Parts: sequence; structure tokens; C-alpha cells
Amino acid sequence: MDFLTQIKEKAAINQATLTVPMALGPNDKFTPFKTLLNEENPDAVIWQADAIADDFSKEVIWDQVKAGGGQAVDDGDLSAMKKAAMKAELEQAHQEFLANWPSIQAQVVQELATNAKETVGDRFLFLAYATKDEGGQGEMAPADQAFFLTSALKLSGQPFDAVFIPSHLDENLQGKVRDAAAAAHVACIETVQVSDLTAAFLTEAFEQALTFGATFVNLELSADMLAQVDLADLEALLTTLLDKYKDQVELVMTLTGQLSKDQLEAWLIFPSVFVTLALSDRYQTPMIHSTVKEIGWH
Repeated sequence: MDFLTQIKEKAAINQATLTVPMALGPNDKFTPFKTLLNEENPDAVIWQADAIADDFSKEVIWDQVKAGGGQAVDDGDLSAMKKAAMKAELEQAHQEFLANWPSIQAQVVQELATNAKETVGDRFLFLAYATKDEGGQGEMAPADQAFFLTSALKLSGQPFDAVFIPSHLDENLQGKVRDAAAAAHVACIETVQVSDLTAAFLTEAFEQALTFGATFVNLELSADMLAQVDLADLEALLTTLLDKYKDQVELVMTLTGQLSKDQLEAWLIFPSVFVTLALSDRYQTPMIHSTVKEIGWH
């Protein structure tokens, strides 16, 4: 069953899909996460690639490659002319490394994505990359982020069911990610940081997703902002919008921060495709604080 089929079946019984983020870095243990994943058994996993991808960026890998050679040149008992010649050779090696980087990165991304897919098993897997400014851990330059995402979307045996389009990237870079997703038949999730809970603002968010041909619009909303509105009124507004855009755009809501008990319970009946909760306290992210156990949903 594909993701769209599942969410439509769950929508028929007024139930959302349970999704958890996986933000594991190179020093984290994947086995405990996988064990808990099997215990809680959510429907889908969002791979927060920003937690690990930066540790395999071209800058990091090149620094590792050049560390030994560069230090040997500086520390060696060599003439100034010999040192200059060896450093020139190192610079030439750097240029060759940069020329070969696309193929090197393809291998790196393949290994990272394969590990992510093996960890989540047969659950749906979503691809995401968030910078520190967005509440993630990533620090890649915009072009490098787009390059990483497009590389991941071009993998053989496509492991992803959807990709979050980084809203901070410029239109050209976002377009490259969308094009790669379309070529791989991967659904796009357009994120809008909600700053105004009015019909006009939310309608514009849906229209934006529709313009880009996205399958989903993700309304990113803080627990603090949610506390300022009547939840029944918000649910009614979202229901109206979903009726208006039925079979055109699906709604995802990312509620950030620490949710209250009332907000958690309300989220279960919000007309949203999936609910995102941390797998446990150990696996909270800068954005997702509330956990599966808080809501008692298995």
C-alpha cells in the first residue's frame, strides 16, 4: 500500500498517520532506535538528514583527506621551494577531489539512505533537511543542501515516499529539488511557517502548495500560537479548506514545542494527514518535543 492510499483509508475512519522523526548522528546508536521503533510501531518516519549529512559534507571529507598531507608539508625539514611544490600538489589534489565529488557524494548518500531505510523497515520514509535557523541541525550552504537532497532523490530503488521542500531555499534551488522528486515519483511537502491563523493566510498556504504542484501543504505551528486560538474554530477552518482543496492538496500539520494535554488530544481529531511525535524523550528534536507515550498511541 502506498502512502496516499493509507492516509485516505485512515481519513475514512477519522484517524491520522503517526509519524516520528529520526535525527540520529554518526555517533548515535541506531539499534536502540530501531528496537523502540518496533515497540511503538508508528506508520512513518521522517529522516532528519541534517543530523548526519553535514558530517559527510565535501568540506569535512576533504579536511580529513588533506589533514595528514598538509601537516607533513608544514612539519617536514624541507626547503621553502620543496614545501611550495608539495602544497601545489595538494592544491591539485583538491581540484581533482572537487571534480570527483558528485560521484563520491552519490556513494555517501547511498550508504546513509540505505542505513536509514534498513532502520525504519517497511514503514513509510520521508526525506527532510533543516538548518539550525529552522530548528534542525544542518549548516550546509543552500546549494549544497539542494545538491544533497537531489542526490538522495536520484538513488536507485527509491527509498523515500515524500520529501520536505526546504522553504528557506531560493526558488531556483527549490525547483531543482521538486524536479528531482517528480522524476523519482516522490511526493513533495511544501512547508509554511504559520504566523497568522486567519482564513486568508491559510488559504494562501494551500494556494502556494497548489501552484508548485505539491501533494501536501505542511503548516508549521508552534504550541504557543496554538494556545492563542480556540481549537474548535481552527478545526472548523481547516475542515473548510480541506473541503475546498479536496483531491488537490493534503494537509500536514507540524506542531512544534511542548504541547499541552488538551493540544495533544485536539491534534488527534484535527483534519491532518499525519501527527508527528518524538519516539521518546531520548529522541526529541529541537522542533518536536511531545512524545508518543504522552498520548498513549501505539
